[in-house]
Amino acid sequence: MHPAEIAGALREIAVYLELDGDRYRARAYQRAADSISGLQDVSRLVAEGRLTELPGIGDSLARLIAEIDATGQVAMLDRLRARWPATVVELARLPGVGAAKARILHEALVPADLDELARMCDLGRVRALAGFGRVSEARLRDAIRARHTTRPQLLLPRARELGEALAAHLRAAPAVREVAVCGAARRWVEVVDRIVLAVATTDVAAVRDRLHGHPLASQCDLVCAPPVRFGAAMVIATGSDAHVAALRARAGGLGTELEAIDAADEAALYRALGLPLLPPEVRDGTDELDGGDLSDLVTLADITGAVHCHTVHSDGRNTIEEMAIAAERRGLGLLTITDHSATASYAGGLGADELRAQRDEIALVQRRVGIRVLFGTEADILKDGELDYPAELAGDLEVVIASVHQRHKLDEDGMTRRLVTAMRQPIFKIWGHALGRLLLGRPPIAVRFDEVLDAIGESQAAIEINGDPHRLDLDPERARQARARGIQFVLSTDAHSVRQLDYLEYAVGMARRARIRKREVLNARPPDELARALSPRGRAG
Repeated sequence: MHPAEIAGALREIAVYLELDGDRYRARAYQRAADSISGLQDVSRLVAEGRLTELPGIGDSLARLIAEIDATGQVAMLDRLRARWPATVVELARLPGVGAAKARILHEALVPADLDELARMCDLGRVRALAGFGRVSEARLRDAIRARHTTRPQLLLPRARELGEALAAHLRAAPAVREVAVCGAARRWVEVVDRIVLAVATTDVAAVRDRLHGHPLASQCDLVCAPPVRFGAAMVIATGSDAHVAALRARAGGLGTELEAIDAADEAALYRALGLPLLPPEVRDGTDELDGGDLSDLVTLADITGAVHCHTVHSDGRNTIEEMAIAAERRGLGLLTITDHSATASYAGGLGADELRAQRDEIALVQRRVGIRVLFGTEADILKDGELDYPAELAGDLEVVIASVHQRHKLDEDGMTRRLVTAMRQPIFKIWGHALGRLLLGRPPIAVRFDEVLDAIGESQAAIEINGDPHRLDLDPERARQARARGIQFVLSTDAHSVRQLDYLEYAVGMARRARIRKREVLNARPPDELARALSPRGRAG
């Protein structure tokens, strides 16, 4: 099974356990889901008996995960679903409710569905319950009714995980021939507000009935089609509104309708419209139908080095050697160690003496691993645009990432001067998480982006596309602006643990949305060439 499907099952179990009042076990299942969700291959860990090496997974959870992976079935989950109706789980997931309140409401009022519970709020029946009042009753009613008009904002990994869990639920239905997670999550959009599934079926009613019984049903949209037209369903379910509208217009020009085209797969659908198969990431309704060659977009298989990695020396969770071994196991040929600089004291930033000790440790690790390990730093860009690293170690550093970590609210003039000065520093550097945004948490910095690009064009720098799902920075629109100027990119992990090395796939997804090619990515070069390209001494070539 896909790791996201397993994680989704574990999270659902956690909700049911909390409804049963077993908070300790509920937290254990939630932690296990967090450990599983970002993995690439659970089956390999099962076969090697290494599941218990993951945080939060002991022997009993390892056995359960192995059972789910092998059989696709979760007997425990089936028992819990029989005990608690889907309405209670949906209620528990509403903002400000949670499992404890959901249980009280269910046992005291036994609503048939959430709409009936909202009507009970109107009648004042909720405020009469212990622990509730007029204010909490009004908030509950508003939350129930808001679910019809607003959707939760999900970061991309969570959206993909929920999509896989829902797809697994539907696959068990006899009426379902095929199902695929589509929508914005398949296009690698940073924040997703709906889960969209394409389903091949001859019995749409049965599919909808199957979905209705799932606690996440309200977050999901279905696009159903007979198997002979599943390709059209996937395209419609995946593309942006503008992309699908353009395809509809093209089909109309050919005297047909998009949904009426017999195409069992997406390639057949695009072929019927006289188009090449367009990757999901580019189906955004901009220029993808203009005929440009998109066959050479960068892929995950192209990436040769994990750039921008932190260790226990600053705010990471793993040692240098652990990170190197993990990167090597993933088939990579190079790893950069770029812990925070001294100014980032909140993150355990390294001063000159600590950097020297780290340099020596890297030399020792290098003798024990087959992957090349580079000594570097993530240097804070100070308010005046200077880079925070010890001048006496400049000749030893093999990679410098230059990032803003403080004073994000500097005004546009001040931030632009700061970054232009930083990019003009006479060394080769990578501009790290360029706009400093935290998705659903902090907006991008105010900066005249074109002026910073001008400085990069005149200097020696590349721009990072950061794969941390909370950042995914640089965004595709600005990455396309940089690409148009011939600026090079680094697709990075910003990994603070072994597990986060898998963030590479998110950086690649963002790069593909920006139409970035392999030749435009420094860490798609062979390791020795990459090491030369990253050198602060200006061998970016």
